[in-house]
Amino acid sequence: MLRFLKWLLGAAVVLVLCVVGAYVLSRVLGALAAEREALALLDEPPAPPERDGFAALYTASHDIPEAGQASLVAEEVRRFKATPLGRDGSSDWSSLLQERPSLVVARDGDPAWCNLRSADCLEQVRGARDAYAGLLERNARALERAGALHGYDGFPNPFPPRLDMPLPGFQVLTRLMTRTAWRFAEGQADLALADACRDVAMGRQLIESGDSLIGSMIGAAMVQGNAQLLAQMLAELPREHALPEQCRQAFGRPVALEQGVCRTMLSEGRFVAGGLRTQINAEVAASAVEREVPAWALRLLFDPERTAARMAPTFAWYCGEEARGQLAQDQLLRAPPANRSHRSFRCLSNAIGCVLADIASPAYADYGMRMQDADARLRTVAALLWLRDQDGPIDAAALERVPVALRSPARPFQLDPEAGTLGTEVFWAKGAGANGTWPVPLPASRLQPAAPSP
Repeated sequence: MLRFLKWLLGAAVVLVLCVVGAYVLSRVLGALAAEREALALLDEPPAPPERDGFAALYTASHDIPEAGQASLVAEEVRRFKATPLGRDGSSDWSSLLQERPSLVVARDGDPAWCNLRSADCLEQVRGARDAYAGLLERNARALERAGALHGYDGFPNPFPPRLDMPLPGFQVLTRLMTRTAWRFAEGQADLALADACRDVAMGRQLIESGDSLIGSMIGAAMVQGNAQLLAQMLAELPREHALPEQCRQAFGRPVALEQGVCRTMLSEGRFVAGGLRTQINAEVAASAVEREVPAWALRLLFDPERTAARMAPTFAWYCGEEARGQLAQDQLLRAPPANRSHRSFRCLSNAIGCVLADIASPAYADYGMRMQDADARLRTVAALLWLRDQDGPIDAAALERVPVALRSPARPFQLDPEAGTLGTEVFWAKGAGANGTWPVPLPASRLQPAAPSP
């Protein structure tokens, strides 16, 4: 019996030593080399734009003179960095913008601003022209500030990347389309055409600069809404009606899609990694205290740095060769499933982090598709403008002559002469027409016939 107990004790000691040894080895091995390389790519600061418009965008909805915008943002950043995080990862930071007058004026009974993903903005505004005139007049200064943002090259967020990081008011940009539709409804066709093309270019800029995921998604929505509105306006104008130079600039070159997708996903990766290193880390520690678990015990199973490294390839993939190849061929942008398990040997010393990383990874699949669709919409309207400039009818023969540079190797244009539309397949179906297509009317296809002479 004594011999058996000694054997049992020895076996237990060996088992404990094996577990400890496995844990120590897992800790020593750390993140995979590919994960470390991906995290280093995320942590590399992006090159600053030549003309940084963040301060102008951040303050666009408030009555702050241009000379004071940069200094206000600098003070906001200083106060944000100096505000400590609570034990649960939250902070009591408040923005100085709350103390400044707002330029956005809302009244009961105001008509709704146009939705960038809706195709009925022009009809919506025509149905309540006087109500929209009042809405636009009351918000004229905010819209002027939004329109002035076209001259900037990017809007990188200077706040530290955390889950509570303040975001600029992109909403003011989305309201410009309502003003464009109203101007066209009021007979200001040339001004409206220039506005729509300028806002398409603004959407392109947001995608290409890739300063944030939300900024790129707003950019994709601006491309969709304003390109749709431009085509609708051209459908009501003669084909010989001259286009403003802003339209040539907006549709005259391909989107730098590889650059935009890469930068956008790296920006989101920095944001997520920052959250893991700050708020999530603090929340895990607070949870341990609430459950009367020593903080050191939780740290044995959660390493925020290794968790960030495990998530980093999810974002870095969009800058790699496989993603570039899919974008070049206009194939559905889809990262391969990660070949990993939270039961892997390396997860012995970061079990909580592995679970967190693997839960969050699939959430980014749709965003690349939306940027691809923005590019497809730009190509479709660029082809529409090319067809508009040609002599003769817009038919299948004319479509065959569209320059190769405007075509997709995977998504051919869909011409419907009966409906009078030109369309393209879209990968992200929300806001699309039937069968996952995005159709726009052909030039002069909705031209109103002249009234008969008395």
